[in-house]
Amino acid sequence: MHVSSVQQRGSVRFPAFIGERIYMREFTKAAGLPADIARWQPTVDAMLDGVETDGRIFLMVDQAVVRQQATHRRPGLHVDGHWNPALYAYGHGGSSIGNTESETLILASDKLGCAAYVGAYEGEPGSGGDCSHIDASSLLRVEMEPGRVWAGDTLRMLHEAVPVERDCLRTVVRLNVLGWRPQ
Repeated sequence: MHVSSVQQRGSVRFPAFIGERIYMREFTKAAGLPADIARWQPTVDAMLDGVETDGRIFLMVDQAVVRQQATHRRPGLHVDGHWNPALYAYGHGGSSIGNTESETLILASDKLGCAAYVGAYEGEPGSGGDCSHIDASSLLRVEMEPGRVWAGDTLRMLHEAVPVERDCLRTVVRLNVLGWRPQ
């Protein structure tokens, strides 16, 4: 049995929409972001408020035009898994990808488009973190409100993209924080 949980941690603002995409850029909290993506530093600082770590952090930013009733990111119930920079890919089995330390997923967006689930569940993620076979009907569904910071375990937090209500420009920011867990 596993437990999916999500924690609301604070609020966040985003830079102007320019259709930017950043994929898994490594940095540390102490050093901050590289100069070419420094416009995201205030957003990242807000997302890392209260996070005490000197470990590696990976930043993903996805700004996109999303059409009414479409999803911006990955649909279907899933977990993200641990980020493995050596393979430039996610894994879902801890030591099988060379990462045995804890890893937290921190998410924020400017428009509603994701929901997480809270509670105990049975089963293991399938290929690519797919959890469509897991019964989430008894779990509490939490809409991940825009402008808020959300955190959960990369291997256990069940979540899914949900369709947007109307055409929009949407920004999603994800941090994979190695070696830290929310209290």
